[in-house]
Amino acid sequence: MARAQHSVDIARPIEDVFDFLANGTNNPRWQNRVTMTTQVGDTLGVGTAFRQSMRHPLGFSVSANYRITAFERPRLLVTKVTSGGPIRPAETYELTGNAAGGTTVRCTIDVRAAGAARIATPVLALLRPLFAWEASWLDNARDVLQGVSAAG
Repeated sequence: MARAQHSVDIARPIEDVFDFLANGTNNPRWQNRVTMTTQVGDTLGVGTAFRQSMRHPLGFSVSANYRITAFERPRLLVTKVTSGGPIRPAETYELTGNAAGGTTVRCTIDVRAAGAARIATPVLALLRPLFAWEASWLDNARDVLQGVSAAG
């Protein structure tokens, strides 16, 4: 298993931050490698699926579809990648209000190899910097949300 965490303070109300993160169509705005995200169906909550394409670090496009596995507005959002290869991370976003009236968000990325991919478990430790980099994209979400607030 590999795990990466990153926390950020966002000067926006907790509900705004949760709604932004839960709405996968926002992903291309703040996740560097995401090129397209489309929600499957109309409702947003546990079980909602998203079709997503990302640029692989080697430059080609890969599927990175995912599903919401926990949705406790406005405090907890968990997603699980459902396509794109044997490594299928789960991302957990824990949100809390902070003393400044904004929101503190902690993103945890957990990667567990399953099935035959378990043979690659030692390689996951080598990929930890990549997962840490992806968790740090939360800084981009902060910038987008605060930019919207400043322009607002």
